[in-house]
Amino acid sequence: MNFFSKAGLVAAIIVQAGVAHAATEWNSNTVYAEPGQIVSYQGQLYTNGWWTKGENPASSGPWGVWRTVSGQVAATSAPTAAPSSTAAPILTASPKPTASAAPTSTPISTAGSTANAWNPATTYADKGNIVSYQGELYRNEWWTRGDVPSASGAFGVWRKISAATATPAATAKPVVTANPTTVPTLAPTTAPTAKPTATPVITVKPSPTPVVTAAPTAAPTLTPTATPTATPAPVGSLIPPRSLTLEQPGDIGTLRAAQLRSFNHSPFQSTGYWVQPGDVLLVNYSYTGSAPNKQPEIWLHNIDDDTWNYDTAQKVKLNVGSNSIVSNVKAAVYVAAFNTPTNGELKVELASGGRVMPRFVLGQHTQDDWLKMLSQNGDAPYAELVSKRMMLTASLAKAMRHVDDPVALMTLWDEIVRLEDEQYGIKPGQAWPHNPTPHRFHFVELAPYTGWMYAWQYRMASASADGAIGAVLNSKKLKTDGWGPWHELGHQYQMSTFTWKDQTEVTVNLSSAYVQRGLGQPSRYETQGTWTKTFAFLNQPTRDFATQSDLFVRATMFWQLDLAFGKDFYAKVGTSYRNMSAAQRPTTDYAEQQTFIVEASRAAGYDLTPFFTQWGIAVSTDTQTKLRGMGLKTLTDPIWLNRDSKVLYQPR
Repeated sequence: MNFFSKAGLVAAIIVQAGVAHAATEWNSNTVYAEPGQIVSYQGQLYTNGWWTKGENPASSGPWGVWRTVSGQVAATSAPTAAPSSTAAPILTASPKPTASAAPTSTPISTAGSTANAWNPATTYADKGNIVSYQGELYRNEWWTRGDVPSASGAFGVWRKISAATATPAATAKPVVTANPTTVPTLAPTTAPTAKPTATPVITVKPSPTPVVTAAPTAAPTLTPTATPTATPAPVGSLIPPRSLTLEQPGDIGTLRAAQLRSFNHSPFQSTGYWVQPGDVLLVNYSYTGSAPNKQPEIWLHNIDDDTWNYDTAQKVKLNVGSNSIVSNVKAAVYVAAFNTPTNGELKVELASGGRVMPRFVLGQHTQDDWLKMLSQNGDAPYAELVSKRMMLTASLAKAMRHVDDPVALMTLWDEIVRLEDEQYGIKPGQAWPHNPTPHRFHFVELAPYTGWMYAWQYRMASASADGAIGAVLNSKKLKTDGWGPWHELGHQYQMSTFTWKDQTEVTVNLSSAYVQRGLGQPSRYETQGTWTKTFAFLNQPTRDFATQSDLFVRATMFWQLDLAFGKDFYAKVGTSYRNMSAAQRPTTDYAEQQTFIVEASRAAGYDLTPFFTQWGIAVSTDTQTKLRGMGLKTLTDPIWLNRDSKVLYQPR
């Protein structure tokens, strides 16, 4: 999957040149909690993409929290609100759709910028295409077809631009990979294949233009209305309780940014209910203690929604009292709480409305309960399984076909999450941000998806193909042949700070390899002959890591550091990166590469120049100087000869 594909980069806020903007001067001690705040620094305007404090705008870099905006700094400073934006998505791509021919309509020219008229049948495969629509110019941020520019919204694929900014900016393009039969393959392709070829990664599919639904209706009464309520179901009941005390895990973006991740975790708290279009939900909301800084929300979410922020979901902020919601969609009912945790409780009651769907909760239900749920709610479109760390949502048919043992499945998923936490030094009881997220990960079946699997904002998604979704829902397949799901979860952990150019589908495999070993499974680098290719590369008289085309061979370089210096090696590296100030974090591919050499050497306790040189990565003079000043031991063991089945050298 491509680290900056599918939804594109953090949206740049484009302001027409020549307009003066009042902005406060950036202050290193100020918390900029909401995205879209505009500050001035050294005469330049910047806007933040997410929560930040102390990150110098001038050194933020192309993927950092701050983006430059055009315009002049006004003499009088006052904060200017701007549309909020979210972090760039990670995505593995499925076969990339073939671009359609350019539209034949007459292009328009504005101030030296020529643009073809937007055509709903044209595939705009690369970022930066400029089109005209209803007299305005727009530029796309990622792959798109059929998305109407004027309806794109603040965070959609199209950005309205002025003539002065019409030159497209170069940016990362989706990495396209073939669908798998067993485990994910990461080799890019240029056109869809007729059937899966090797292993899954994250995939981009051409999605139709989202249906714009009417705004959700939230009609609270001035005072709570007494309504008939069902008696709360006891723990272990096959019918989900209608009264919920909400978890308050905090803002999903804050910990994600601090842990240098790319995607927000799921905001969803499962209710076990679903609705049809036209159904009416009556939802009571109350709280104790201090008022939350953000209202909880009801999200009516159809799992077919393949948009960045679940744009087609019906989202309703709850007011204290009774809220009446008329459903516009067939969807599962979720509650989302984004508030800072309070000293009291937030209580939500589905007083009436909503239909029961099978929902298994680890620790509350048994396998026999699950089977009864499936038989009693055969009209439900979905089934859901929930544990402490993971939530799985699939069509009822696929859940019935593939879930073998829900207790074993969800216990295993929690262990997989624990292992991926452990690999990067994230453990319970540690200081923030080195502690596990209180939010769940969410794996969904995306029924209309023609790829294999991907990781993105709020979720990981799998195609309905039995080979794909089966590895997510079946405990035996997940344990023995789950490289694809482990890989997609790995994208949720992947640290961009040492994922330089063309390494997105490389470093993610650290997580898959770590989980595979942790579950007692043989290494795929051994079973699929990768080590033979690795040593053939290393035995060449001259080597250039950047030209090695086999992504798994490249992955073995990173994995050899784990084999040589212990399974806590990347825990040390991850902790070190999270402890870096924003100014210290690398912001270019070259800096990321050289910084990794330094941080890997620090974690190992050895100057690893010989190792990286053997792999064909040049160690710069400045990096060598830094390493000499760190008092590290000299590496004399040829650790590049290690493999999973034969670890010859473990210098300690």
